[in-house]
Amino acid sequence: MSRFLRIISSGFASKLFLLLTDVAGLLLLFNLVHMVRMDSVIPIGNGPIWAIVLITVVTLYIMDVYRTEMPITRARLPLQTFLAVPVAAVLTALFVYALGVNSFLSIFGRGVMPIAFFLFSLWAASFRWLLTYINQRYGDKLHWFLLMEPQMGMQLQEDLSSKSGSPSTMLEVQAGGGALDRLPDDLNARKNGIIVSETLTLDDALVRRISDFRFRGMKVLSYSAFYERYWSRIPAAHLSNTWFLQASGFDRIYDYVGLRLQRVVDVILSLTGIILLSPLLLLLVALVPLESKGKAIYKQKRVGLNGRVFTLYKFRSMVEDAEQNGPVWAQANDPRVTRLGRFLRTSRLDELPQLLNILKGEMSLIGPRPERPHFFNVLRKDVPLFELRTCVKPGITGWAQIRLPYASDSDEARAKLEYDLYYVMHRTLWFDLATLLETVRVVLTGAGAR
Repeated sequence: MSRFLRIISSGFASKLFLLLTDVAGLLLLFNLVHMVRMDSVIPIGNGPIWAIVLITVVTLYIMDVYRTEMPITRARLPLQTFLAVPVAAVLTALFVYALGVNSFLSIFGRGVMPIAFFLFSLWAASFRWLLTYINQRYGDKLHWFLLMEPQMGMQLQEDLSSKSGSPSTMLEVQAGGGALDRLPDDLNARKNGIIVSETLTLDDALVRRISDFRFRGMKVLSYSAFYERYWSRIPAAHLSNTWFLQASGFDRIYDYVGLRLQRVVDVILSLTGIILLSPLLLLLVALVPLESKGKAIYKQKRVGLNGRVFTLYKFRSMVEDAEQNGPVWAQANDPRVTRLGRFLRTSRLDELPQLLNILKGEMSLIGPRPERPHFFNVLRKDVPLFELRTCVKPGITGWAQIRLPYASDSDEARAKLEYDLYYVMHRTLWFDLATLLETVRVVLTGAGAR
């Protein structure tokens, strides 16, 4: 069984696995729904059903849900698939109407097609979730050769060992560039890779040798690109001074259409949330002062888009005047947090009043955590590129918030910045929805909370 799972986790086999399960799922589910609704099965030689299969598979391919070679957070590929299937359903419906409904009457009638496509979206997303699990557990781990400064190399070796169990070899770095003397010529390109620091100056002979390995199919990545692709973060602590000038992705912050769409989604979801959760909001307004005297809603200045300061609203989770002696970092098992406040933090319910901040346009549903002015000024001095977080609106939840708990010092703030920078560079509707889905998991499990 384990051998079969290892075969599935390989590049081509994983794509074939998804293709076959998609085709099988479409045929099975359409027949199942057809049996329930029409009391008959669809003949295997039926042309319309194969047309639907072809349109769906091509649409999913175009929407990039057969790409398995790129490591992806477990929630993102299944969610992207779940949202791509309705697009395939719409295209199929247009195709049906273009050719004439009569040709597809038994498949299109009595709700067969929409029900089957809904079930298929669950089917396809589930198999992609299963495949990401198989890849993580049974997939071949590359042996990485690291060509970089010793400090960077030691950090990367530690991360490779703890996060993925991948072996690595630190290569000697010499004055004027580096050497690959310990890198054999007969390496298997599919089982090895090279990670090169952007700050190294490589001589021509070394570049030619690395290029030769890459032309043979070996993965050759820069230090920051490796973190970005495999762990969805940007290694801010070891970036060069010119990285921001060369990095791609920051043009997304000027995407007018995307920003307008995000604003519409924010307003709809925040209004819906306030209406649906109004009984809970009123209950918490009454409960918070019962345990600790003071106002239920806590107001605090935070740094938002482009460094503008705004007033943030939260349910109070600490005793009144918890910072009468000045701002203090949040700590694990903070004694200032009340019993109810600890529950509110774990469940993220203390963040609900920020729905008002979203309506006012000061925040978004998804984005970096808004920092307090005092700590923002401290961190922008201690953490390079920290102010880049303000390129986008802050959010109630975000990529960094669900990956790591509250930052309690500059080192933890630097770690969260790596995820914030990744979000700023890769922000899309798909990513926001995946982050929202991950937030639900975090809330239900209490992971990452303090």
